[in-house]
Amino acid sequence: MGPIVDAHCHVGIGHDYHQTPDELLLEMDAWGIDRAVICPVDRCIAVDNREGNDYVLAAAREHPDRFYAFATANPWYGARALQELQRALAEGARGIKLHPPLQGFLLCDELVYPVLELAADMAVPVFVHTGTPAFALPVQLAELALRFPQVSLIMGHMGSTDFKSEAIPAALLAPNIYLDTSWILPLLLTQAAQAVGEDRVIFSSDAPLGSLEVELGCRRAANLTERGRARLMGGNILRLLGDVP
Repeated sequence: MGPIVDAHCHVGIGHDYHQTPDELLLEMDAWGIDRAVICPVDRCIAVDNREGNDYVLAAAREHPDRFYAFATANPWYGARALQELQRALAEGARGIKLHPPLQGFLLCDELVYPVLELAADMAVPVFVHTGTPAFALPVQLAELALRFPQVSLIMGHMGSTDFKSEAIPAALLAPNIYLDTSWILPLLLTQAAQAVGEDRVIFSSDAPLGSLEVELGCRRAANLTERGRARLMGGNILRLLGDVP
């Protein structure tokens, strides 16, 4: 099937959760996960951007065959945010993580446009938390995706929980939206793959906030083709990261 890649995990000490890179590696080994995308924790997403970015970059440098680092910066920091993202990407980050509720902006606000322009210039994907009203709704991500068609946008959690019904219609509006399946039950995952295509669904656990065991079980229960399962479980995120043709 190819490598299994968890496309969204957190490492560091957050407000009410924590996970070290070594703890994540133990979980990955226990459940057969080959690689993972790692992001900073909530405090570092909101405020201490450089601290969080340095932490995930160090883990990715120490385990280059296991981890990909995604950097973050709060768009409210303006030019400083862009400078921090440029620095982190130059030091090895492979994508950008945005979390509108934690960072205090509306997903469709012009405040975030410079970050998307940077992502376009650097040709890196952007993972966006969705599902929290009124900051981060699937339809807002669709509007952003239509404004920046050259940027690959990963819809975190497919709008879960209250807005998961909007995820597929939003993704159908913009072909540069990819659906992250953390917190999603097998039926909706099956429907998503059928509606938007097997090349636009991406497996993740959101660990440690989500359980690798539970998320893997849900993915295995989905009704997918053999090709679709391989794309979901690693092929699609690797393609976005430029690690496969």
